[in-house]
Amino acid sequence: MIGLTKAHAFDSGNRRTSYAATKVFLEANGKRLDIDVEPRVLTGIREGFYQTQEVMEWLKGHGIRAFIRP
Repeated sequence: MIGLTKAHAFDSGNRRTSYAATKVFLEANGKRLDIDVEPRVLTGIREGFYQTQEVMEWLKGHGIRAFIRP
């Protein structure tokens, strides 16, 4: 998710695509993604606000700190 979000592979939809790809990957590997897409969190991922461990915990269904642009 982090790599796809930061890659800017498309003109538009990079964050939505990274979320969808992550969801498909996890479900294909027997995991369930029980979080809703949160554009502000994905923006924080893109801008390097969150550490990898924070993103992993969020994907597991735990909360994540609010994204605040520095």
